[in-house]
Amino acid sequence: MSKDWDSDRPSFDVYLKRRNAGRLHFASWYFAAVMLALLVVNLSIAGLRLRDLAVAEIASGLYFCGLAWLCRGDRTATWPTQALPLLFGTGVTLTGLLFSLILTPRFGANPAYATTLFVACLAPLWTRGTLLSMLVPVHGLYLAAVFAESHDVIFRTVMTMGGSAALILGAATAILAFQGQRQAYQDMAAIHALLDERRDMVAVVAHDLQSPLAGIRALLRTMTGRSEAETGKLVEIARTCSEMHGAVTRLVQAHQHDEAEPPELAVVRVDSVLQDARAKAQAIAAGKAITMITEATSLSVTAEPLLLSAMIDNLVDNAIKFSPLGSVVRLIAEPRDKEVRISVVDNGPGISTGEVPQLFKRFAKLRPRPTSGEPTSGLGLYIVRTLAERMGARAGFAPNPGGGSVFFIDLPRPSHGEAGADS
Repeated sequence: MSKDWDSDRPSFDVYLKRRNAGRLHFASWYFAAVMLALLVVNLSIAGLRLRDLAVAEIASGLYFCGLAWLCRGDRTATWPTQALPLLFGTGVTLTGLLFSLILTPRFGANPAYATTLFVACLAPLWTRGTLLSMLVPVHGLYLAAVFAESHDVIFRTVMTMGGSAALILGAATAILAFQGQRQAYQDMAAIHALLDERRDMVAVVAHDLQSPLAGIRALLRTMTGRSEAETGKLVEIARTCSEMHGAVTRLVQAHQHDEAEPPELAVVRVDSVLQDARAKAQAIAAGKAITMITEATSLSVTAEPLLLSAMIDNLVDNAIKFSPLGSVVRLIAEPRDKEVRISVVDNGPGISTGEVPQLFKRFAKLRPRPTSGEPTSGLGLYIVRTLAERMGARAGFAPNPGGGSVFFIDLPRPSHGEAGADS
């Protein structure tokens, strides 16, 4: 079963709010800057004598500075979806209407109203009803102002046709832009639903493969070859089966961690977790003559014990895979201001700068390859990052100055009350 898109991702209304907040944050600052530029021109050219226009420019500039401030962050998250477009559109169109009333007696027909009408229509993403509820009253005021003065027929015709044409074109473009955005959102929702369905299908298949693979491994342990060659083949089959079982298990883990509820955190002793991780990986490390060193002090962290162990195990497994034969893998715990950094340090090939952004992503395949041909699923670091985020921690990478990689987890230190309870 695939996840429900609406339950896991923002609804179109929430998405529209965020898009409009971002678009109008920029548009409001831009419009305020235009008002400032017009004010400078107005005050610099003494012959204009447009004091009324200067007052309108100042008022409009301050209005849009305030609107730009409102569009930052989550200040308007609880507002109706079309509140910001209405505030922006009404402010812009009224500014154009006011400019038109001030400039028309001196310069005759002018494009102030039509220009601002286009800006009001194109800057936000409008629903059709809200757009028309803003445009119709403002355009009614505009037409009333055109016919209220004693202008000739030609002037009235030009002003009426220019403003009305701007309204029709702006509204049509705005409605098409909204429909295009909604269709893009729906297409993306469908793509995510398909991806979720595919991921769930892979998880089901992987889960069903676990039991037969475990049975094969158990059966292979009871078998012995009649000759040295047969024994070698059985050992190789057992190794391959073990690697397949590990890859399938990681697929299941990745899916389980994506679906899981927030963990219950407790105070965990770091040294015991590192010692357990070292003991579990000792046999694999010995196969590559890798020495494992644990450098831990009496430190504690706030974490979920089983999930923390899974994170360390994945980092250690990764380090052993990519470390050359006879090298050293170190497990280190270091105290920081409010955190404890647990690091797994290897002397492998390291990670190039261009590949660092791909780390911790699902199914990431990087250029370095395991030194003994071990399989890699690209899920280990993804699981580490996912578990760290669920526990309020952070997983990261740094190059090893001595060559190789340092993968670390920054975990919060327990409060005094928690530390006391642990002791």
